[in-house]
Amino acid sequence: MPPWGESARDHPERITESMSDAKKALVIFDMDGTLFQTQSVTIPAVQDTLSEFGLPVPEADAIASYIGRPVPEYHAWLASLCPPDLAARVIAVTDRREIDLVHEVGRAFPGVHSMLDRLRDEDYALAMSSNAPEDYFDAVLDTQGIRAYFQPALCRGTRFAGKIAMVAEILAQHFTRPFVVVGDRNDDIESARAHGGHAIAVTYGFGCEADWVDADARVDSAAEIPDALTRVLRLTRN
Repeated sequence: MPPWGESARDHPERITESMSDAKKALVIFDMDGTLFQTQSVTIPAVQDTLSEFGLPVPEADAIASYIGRPVPEYHAWLASLCPPDLAARVIAVTDRREIDLVHEVGRAFPGVHSMLDRLRDEDYALAMSSNAPEDYFDAVLDTQGIRAYFQPALCRGTRFAGKIAMVAEILAQHFTRPFVVVGDRNDDIESARAHGGHAIAVTYGFGCEADWVDADARVDSAAEIPDALTRVLRLTRN
């Protein structure tokens, strides 16, 4: 709990003010599969839409394998499940339904808000790098009350080629070093390595062993992230 006795979500302006102070390290978070339980919105959005169009409905595991990957890959897979003349409509309806579900049932992973409060109180600078499209990205940040923790919060959209480019932009805006990327997919780990940073893999998201092999540490819950950061940052001093 912050020193003023209220959640940082109730006073986002105080988070913004604190980001201007000197910080001990920069932590760059992935969103889907790291902070947000994307399966609760993406899986039903895909299954309900395909069922509505009378198309074969994929299993939950098949859908989950695309969560957190670049949107063009996900859309190409979704289009492959449809007749060509329906693909664009199915994708549009699925995306709209997914955003509606973010507002209706979307939830952060357990412990995320208290973890972010703790990192803020321990003088970390926080930023975000996400493969999500902008409308979905905004919906998650706003419904979960987490936008103000991150400066900046970037999504791939049409501006960035991938997470390496997003992390480059974040580093250009921050003087704080060292930095650590926290995420569940290989492109999170690669974006840290490309710029000389450390990486923490979260195993509760949608990645797999092959995604995490080059991480400096792994965590099985959001609550473990602060202690993992302490361990990883010791590598910088050694």
